Amino acid sequence: MMIPFHHILFACVSLTCTEGLLSPSTVDQTTKYDTDSPNIPKQVHIGFGGTTNEMIVMWSTRQNDSSFVEYHNGDNSKENVKTSRGNTVYFPENSNGLQYLHRVVLTNLQPSVKYYYAVRGEKRESLSDQFSFTTPNSDGKQVFMIYGDMGTMTKSLPFIVYEATGEMKYSSIFHLGDIAYDLGREHGAIGDKFFSRVERMASRIPYMTIPGDHEMFPDSKNHYFHRISNPGKEWPMHPEDMWYSVNIGKVHFICISTEVFFTNKENIQKIMDWLVQDLEEANSRRQKYPWVIVMAHRPLYCSTDDKNEDCTKTHSVVRTHLEDMFYFYGVDLVFSGHQHMYERTWPVYKNRVLAYNYLDPRGTVHIVIGNMGNIYLAEKGSRPGGPWSSFISPSQHEMYGRLHVHNSSHIYWEVRGAQDNDLYDKRWIIQRIHGPFNKSSIFIPDPLGAAGAAWREQQDDSSDIISLRFFYMNGDDYTNRVTVLAFTIIILLFGLCFKKKILNIIRLCFVKQESLPK
Repeated sequence: MMIPFHHILFACVSLTCTEGLLSPSTVDQTTKYDTDSPNIPKQVHIGFGGTTNEMIVMWSTRQNDSSFVEYHNGDNSKENVKTSRGNTVYFPENSNGLQYLHRVVLTNLQPSVKYYYAVRGEKRESLSDQFSFTTPNSDGKQVFMIYGDMGTMTKSLPFIVYEATGEMKYSSIFHLGDIAYDLGREHGAIGDKFFSRVERMASRIPYMTIPGDHEMFPDSKNHYFHRISNPGKEWPMHPEDMWYSVNIGKVHFICISTEVFFTNKENIQKIMDWLVQDLEEANSRRQKYPWVIVMAHRPLYCSTDDKNEDCTKTHSVVRTHLEDMFYFYGVDLVFSGHQHMYERTWPVYKNRVLAYNYLDPRGTVHIVIGNMGNIYLAEKGSRPGGPWSSFISPSQHEMYGRLHVHNSSHIYWEVRGAQDNDLYDKRWIIQRIHGPFNKSSIFIPDPLGAAGAAWREQQDDSSDIISLRFFYMNGDDYTNRVTVLAFTIIILLFGLCFKKKILNIIRLCFVKQESLPK
């Protein structure tokens, strides 16, 4: 039977429209958001609260609504699902984006437990998709993803999201400043775009940040204060309180703002006082959290070819303020970005290499990993900035780092290409004696007893031709120990080879010669 042409045409059009509605790939989520449900949550991301038993959940909506999180530990029976309520802030400066920001803090979470959660407003029609996160264990191995200077134009951002949600099971992600380039650009559109693109990983892995110089730009400063919530701090955040610390597994992480030394100079004393207090407490708990690691945006040491950068200067502002404190309190590692390159130092203090190895280092190791910003500004170091520079990557690839904290004494650091996952650098750092670096780590019985130890502590032998500390080893200076051992062996070999001549010289000098009879 002949079917009329207009019937065939109608059927084809109907089928095409039906397939468009059913296929997820053809649904424009933005259009759905704008027209169907303006209060559906977007840009969901999480971060640790005051402890790892707390989780901060944040998201954005176009219209004003309440802030609720429903969560459970795998048993979604009615009596097991918990609901926590938070607060909502109107942010008018985000005029080209979502202006209602939501924050809820989940408390009393158990370690090593996978939690499932969804966020919503007052009505259940606004319920988001289900997300999940796993709280860190308190004693086992931890893996952290670390990078700096990543924005919406970073070519490998999709790979980073894929890597973070893969099989590695990261305990958290640390973004070392210069976020999105810039959060407030285009009246907030760039900030919205960035948090939408990282939602898949930032909603599942605590996304920990520190401010860089771009977060302190006038158009982005308030965006950072509102879009991010630091552990144990008020929200929205205050410009005079942009630093925090958190204990994860065996590590005490200290996350600071280095911008106070350049833009908020009135806050320098505040951060210095806070650092002293935090490091004092950290050293009192070194048995439980032996590793002390600092996250900063601007590095203390770098080998960039741009000599206008603070880290290349003899009197670096950041180094002048922080290095003595890090040495005194025994900070093991400092990670930073800002320079769009990768570099690792030897243990160093005041431009002096303390050891050409990473076995019980008696000084801080500095790592710069800002390669994710290469597309915004390509930087390189054509030569080491000093003998302290252990490794500079000649590659301009975008890179990220993995920090494997195995136990109290062993850390494994690796750097991988963010587009191909190729291995660019790896290094074990073994620290069996945690604590201040200005104290001896060689436990040799003192032949002079307690009085000798007290006397030596009072000595200022910095002006000696050969310092007493050179031989006593205040710290674990590997090169000094090898030098002393080598000279000792050489003297012994010299004595064995020329013992007859040496004895004859001694005899001539000290034995009285009898006069011969005439």
